[in-house]
Amino acid sequence: MGHRFCAVAFFACVLQLAAGQSPSGSDVLVRDQPLNQWFEGPAAKVTISDDGEWALFTGADSPVWLFSLKTGREESGILRAGLDQVESAAFCGRRGLLRFGQRGGEKGWFASNVESRELASLPASATIACSPDGGTIAFYDSNDPDRGLSIGPPGGYKIFQIGGRITAMAFSPDGNTLYAQVFRAAGDSAIVRIMVNSLASRTIATGLDASPLAGTLAISPDGKSLYLALVGAGPPDNEARHNPSADRWLKIFEFDIATGVRHPVVESAGEDNLDPFVLGKNLYWARNLIHQAIALVPSGGGAARELVVGGQVPMWGPEGKSVAYSYGGWRLADWALDLDAAEVDVDADGRRGSQPIIIVSGYHEDFPPAWSPDGNWIAFHSHRSSKPVPEYSSPGSTDDIYLRRAGDVHAPEIRLTDFGWEAGPAYWSPDGQKLLFTSWQRGGQPGIDKLWVLTMDLELGRALRAEMLPLAPEIRSVSWAAWSPDGKEIAIEDNRGGQDRSLWIARSDGSHAVKLLDYKGTSYDGIDWLPDGKTIIFSALAGERLQLFSVPRAGGDPSQLTQDSGNLLHPRVAPDGKWIACTRLVESKQIWRRAVP
Repeated sequence: MGHRFCAVAFFACVLQLAAGQSPSGSDVLVRDQPLNQWFEGPAAKVTISDDGEWALFTGADSPVWLFSLKTGREESGILRAGLDQVESAAFCGRRGLLRFGQRGGEKGWFASNVESRELASLPASATIACSPDGGTIAFYDSNDPDRGLSIGPPGGYKIFQIGGRITAMAFSPDGNTLYAQVFRAAGDSAIVRIMVNSLASRTIATGLDASPLAGTLAISPDGKSLYLALVGAGPPDNEARHNPSADRWLKIFEFDIATGVRHPVVESAGEDNLDPFVLGKNLYWARNLIHQAIALVPSGGGAARELVVGGQVPMWGPEGKSVAYSYGGWRLADWALDLDAAEVDVDADGRRGSQPIIIVSGYHEDFPPAWSPDGNWIAFHSHRSSKPVPEYSSPGSTDDIYLRRAGDVHAPEIRLTDFGWEAGPAYWSPDGQKLLFTSWQRGGQPGIDKLWVLTMDLELGRALRAEMLPLAPEIRSVSWAAWSPDGKEIAIEDNRGGQDRSLWIARSDGSHAVKLLDYKGTSYDGIDWLPDGKTIIFSALAGERLQLFSVPRAGGDPSQLTQDSGNLLHPRVAPDGKWIACTRLVESKQIWRRAVP
C-alpha cells in the first residue's frame, strides 16, 4: 500500500519530567506519547514553542495536537479558540500560535494577537518558520515546491528559488539569517544560508545523509552551531536505503557553521532521533519507539499472540499453512524504500513452524503477496525500481500491481498495471479470475481511493482488462476491500475523513451498495470475511486503541473480539476460519531533553 504522509492520532499519556532518565542520568524524558496509527505516526513532526512550554504534533491530512509541557495536558480548547476547526498550526515567535482553519465562512491562517488579513497570502499547505520576534516569516508550499521559498514580513514577502525540496528551516537568534535544509534529487541534503534582507545565499554544507521528510532544524543561542537529524557524518548510500536490515537510524548531530565539522550528540540503536530544538542550555528532540509484529487471534475472540516480530500486513498462504508479511521498519531516512516480503510456516495450533524466508525482494517498497486460489501465482503491490532510488517518489519508481509465479523468487515480475497511484494490496477473487485493489485515480483528487478490478489471463500471465468499479457516490474513499467467500459481494472500508469510517457491502460489480455500520478508525485499518460469509471482521477504535471487531453480514451490533494493550489492524482470516492474522503495533513518540554546553 502507498504511504500518505499523515499526522498522528494520539491517546492519553502521563507527563514525565524529572523521572524517566536514561541510565547515564543526562537525558530526561519529557513526554511519552503513545500512538494509535500505522505508518502515519513515525512521520509526524514535533515542534516546541520558543518558551519551551508547548509542543505541537503535526503532519499531513490528520488532526494537529497541542500539548502543555508544564501540565502534560492536551489543550484542544487553546488550539481551537475562536475557530470552528483547525487543520494545521505553527509556532511563530511573539505572534504566538498560527493556526490554519475555519471561522464561519472564513478559511485561512489565523493568529490570536494579529489581524488575520496579515496572513491572508499564506497558502493552506504552508510550512512556516518565524524569526524570534515574529517579524519575519519564511514559508514554502508543500503542495507547490516549484513556487520557491517566501521570506519577509507578512504581506511583504520576497521569493527565493532554491534547488531541491526544503525539509527544515531555522532563523538565527538575531533574525537576520535563515538556514534551510534541502533534500536534493541525488539523495543527499544540503544546508543553505540565506540573508533575510538581501536574499544573498551560500550553500554551507552538502552530502548530508538526512531524511527526505519534513522535520526541524535548531540553532544554538550563540548562532555558531546547528542541530539536525542525520544518519551519519558521511554522504548517503542509496543502495543501503533499500536494505531492510541496514543500520540507518537518524541521530542528532551538532554542525559547526564556521568549520562544517559535524558530530553526533544523540543516538539510540534501532530508533530514530529527530526534530531538535534548543532553549537556553537545553537540547530537546523527539524519538520514535516502534514495535510491530504479526499476531494471531482466535476467530471467536481472545488474546493476540505474536507470531513473528517486525512484520506488518499479513497474508495467508495456500491452505492456511503459512503467513506472508512485509518487513523493514519505518526508518525516516529511507521512508518505505526498505520494505520487502517474507513468509513463515504456521501449524494447526497457530504456532510458527519455520524461520522467515524472503519471498519478494528488490529495490523500493514491496507488500506481501496474495496467492491465487490454485497456488500457482502471487500478486503483490510494489514500487519496483530498476535501480536504487534515493526516496519514495523518485523518478523511476513504479506504484503498481505485479504478478509472479509462486515458489520461484527468481521468476520474472510481470507488471499488470501502469496507472497506479498510492495503490493498495491485491486480492484474488475466489474463482481466481480477478484481482481487487485500491488506488488513487490519476488526474483525480489526491487522498481519495477508488476500487479497481483486473480481469486476468493466467495462462499468459497478464491482465486482460482493468476497470474502476462505479460505487455509490455516498462512498467517499475505499481504504480497504475484500471479496466475500462466494465472490458475489465486496466488503468496503470507507474513509469518511478524520477518524470517521463506514463499512459497506456492494455486489461484485460495485452496484447496490448497502451501509452496515459507522465506526471510528485512524489509518488503513482493514477488513475481511469469515469463511461462512455470514460475518465480517474489521479493525476499529475501542477507546484509544485499535482492536478487532466482528459484525454480521446481515447487519446488527458489532462485537469486540480483542482487548489488547497494543493496536491490532489489517485482519486476515485463515482459510479454515480458525485464526485471524493481524498487524500488532505498539508505538510512541517521545520528547527528550539534555543539557548542552
